[in-house]
Amino acid sequence: MKVYILTDIEGVAGVVSHADYSYADGKYYEQSKGLLTGEVNAAVEGLLAEGIEEVLVVDGHGPGAIQFETLHPKALLLHGRPITRRQMYEPMWDYDAVVMVGQHARSGVRHGNQNHTMDSRNVDWMKLNGRLIGETAFVALMAGARGVPVIFLSGDEAACAEAQVDVPGISVVAVKKGISSNVEITLSAQAAREKIREGIRQAVVAHREKPVAPLSWEAPYRLEIRWKATQEADLFEHQWGAERVDDQVTAFSSGDVVDVLNYRNG
Repeated sequence: MKVYILTDIEGVAGVVSHADYSYADGKYYEQSKGLLTGEVNAAVEGLLAEGIEEVLVVDGHGPGAIQFETLHPKALLLHGRPITRRQMYEPMWDYDAVVMVGQHARSGVRHGNQNHTMDSRNVDWMKLNGRLIGETAFVALMAGARGVPVIFLSGDEAACAEAQVDVPGISVVAVKKGISSNVEITLSAQAAREKIREGIRQAVVAHREKPVAPLSWEAPYRLEIRWKATQEADLFEHQWGAERVDDQVTAFSSGDVVDVLNYRNG
């Protein structure tokens, strides 16, 4: 069994705000990278303990956030910037399962610490076939399009609750509770890592006993994106296949969910 780990940073214990912790110019960004890599290493340890043969860690946070020099020695790493969605996500189709570490809630979730969807600076919300989606559903649908399930997620409580609604059967581990976008109650780094290590191990056991089904929604697909500023809508209405719905909303339609989710940069 081979596992693909998609990482993000906002759902990591102790990483509390975009400005100081999650943006590359934040004063605590290097500390945040260490916290993320510690949680990733704990996930790798849990997977290896259950006999997983290969683990690919994908550096999924915008500017990149994995500390290569402290990454678990038995993990492979996919990283580099600039990177397209295809370069980041298509390798998951060669793996047996996907897990997500450091995940946050979709934009607009009041108690989701650092809640956003894909682009914290520019996207207000995303809807697929009329339903609000966040990054968890986005990734699960991308993986599910080629028959790969998402079996585990760690992050804040709001991200975990969202995952359990969007991905039936998924196992989750909450390492913090959002009070607001920039305030949290968090486990210690050590406690969060222990919880992830054991939680992901149990997720593999549960998946072997009762496999999580790959996520699939009925075609055709229509992705609507409301941008925070009209400038972004101006830009994206000129992309191939895009439709300008109103001043701030653009839409992309396709019979293939992978095509519609690759709306931006190929």
